[in-house]
Amino acid sequence: MASFVLKRLALMIPTLLGVSIIVFLMLKIVPGDPVNSIVAPDASEAERAVVRTQLGLDKPIVAQYGIWLGRVVQGNLGDSVTRRLPVTELLLPALKNTVILTAASAAAAFVIALVIGVYSAYRPASRIAALFNGLSLASIGLPNFWVALILIGIFSVTLGWLPSSGMSTVGGGGGGDLIKHLILPTAATALSSVGVLTRMVRSTVAGILQQDHIFALQAKGVRRTTILAHVLRNGMPTILNVTGLQFGALLASSVLVETVFSWPGIGQVIYQAIGQRDFPVVQAGVLVIAVAFVLLNLLVDAIHAAMDPRVRHA
Repeated sequence: MASFVLKRLALMIPTLLGVSIIVFLMLKIVPGDPVNSIVAPDASEAERAVVRTQLGLDKPIVAQYGIWLGRVVQGNLGDSVTRRLPVTELLLPALKNTVILTAASAAAAFVIALVIGVYSAYRPASRIAALFNGLSLASIGLPNFWVALILIGIFSVTLGWLPSSGMSTVGGGGGGDLIKHLILPTAATALSSVGVLTRMVRSTVAGILQQDHIFALQAKGVRRTTILAHVLRNGMPTILNVTGLQFGALLASSVLVETVFSWPGIGQVIYQAIGQRDFPVVQAGVLVIAVAFVLLNLLVDAIHAAMDPRVRHA
């Protein structure tokens, strides 16, 4: 198992290096000059040149990348050019909030997909299964920000049941208040993953149900709940593998949902930084999400290998 994890860690190095290059170069081709966010509109060229030198923007792009990467490796993500704060002070609290939203969305998507997928696999010809199949297929193509706006219109504006923004009520707090603010963002973020996971669970369970040993258990009169537990135990490595990948996708896709719901996560920080041309914050935010996605893939591979010895020895 240790050798398996070490191999995966070795493969992460070129992946993360490639991600860092893409993140760095991506913002170099975006229109806008970060100097404009710092100096006054009537600043002279000499003043602008001084700021440009302080930011290291007067150096060749390869040198800029080398300096930036060296700082990142040391844990220094730079300073915000507009807020004049270390980027880590802005991103770490926001990352915690994003993880809360993403974890809640992944858990909700997993539970819902498991129930619907197992039911559809056991009752493939039923009308309810057909309805679930149609809804799961439709949910994959729905933009989560559009779903977020629809949920706000129904449950916040029309019915007034749930809050439409933030993580807590002014003057309020506590776990119950957090859950109320978490429901709508979780639903909007998890919807597309519910569709993907439902189809995966249904196909996985249906395939196992067609295997000979399941027919043998049914012929022996083994209870249905025992057979279901056996099916889930055999299908869980594949299901958890896809769930882990969806967790990473949810982490990346939460950016727009956080913006719609004013959820104080890393997505909202990146969105605000884009509007302010605060490139160090944007670079660091995108890099953090990309690194988290890669690390989640490593964790998923390790869990899959622990549950299925064939993966470790492949």
